[in-house]
Amino acid sequence: MRVVLKKLLPMILLVPFLMAAADGGDAVRDERASLEAMRSLLRQKISSLKREQDFLLFQKTMYAADSKYLIIDVKHRTAQLKYKNRLLKGMRFTPSKKFPGRGLRQGMLVLTKKVEGKKDRDVLVFGKSLVLQWKQSIVPPQEKGLPSITLLKNELLSVYYAVEEGAPAYLLR
Repeated sequence: MRVVLKKLLPMILLVPFLMAAADGGDAVRDERASLEAMRSLLRQKISSLKREQDFLLFQKTMYAADSKYLIIDVKHRTAQLKYKNRLLKGMRFTPSKKFPGRGLRQGMLVLTKKVEGKKDRDVLVFGKSLVLQWKQSIVPPQEKGLPSITLLKNELLSVYYAVEEGAPAYLLR
C-alpha cells in the first residue's frame, strides 16, 4: 500500500498544476482577442475624433472668413445656410435614388458652378461630388451622373442667390 501511495501521490499533486498550465494558453488567447477588439474600438474613436476636429476647424475658418457657407448633414437629411456661426436658413432635403449615403466622403466641398436655367430652375454643382437642385431643375448633361439633393424651390432659390461660386460647403455623414 505504501508503494502505491508513494507512486500515486505525486501524480495526484501534479494534476492541478498541469490543468492550470493548460488553461493558461486559453487565457492568453482570450486576452489577445480582447486587446484586438479594444484596439479596433480605439481606432474607430480616433477617426471619429479626427472628423470632428476637421469640422470644428472648418467652422473656425468660416467664422473668421466673411462669406456664407452650407453644412449638409446626410444622416439627418438637413442642410443649413450659415454666415459666420449664425444660422440663416435651415432646410430639409430629399436625396436622389442613386445617392450614395456612405459613399460620399465627409469633408469640405467647393461650389464650382451655378447653372441658371429657364423659369428659375437653377442648379448648384459642387465639383464632381454633389448637385443641389430643385425638383424640376434641368441638370446639365455633364453633371447627370452625380449624386443629387433636392430642395424645395424657395429654399434652393434662397441658397442660390446667397452663395457665390467658390463658396464652401461641409458634408457630414
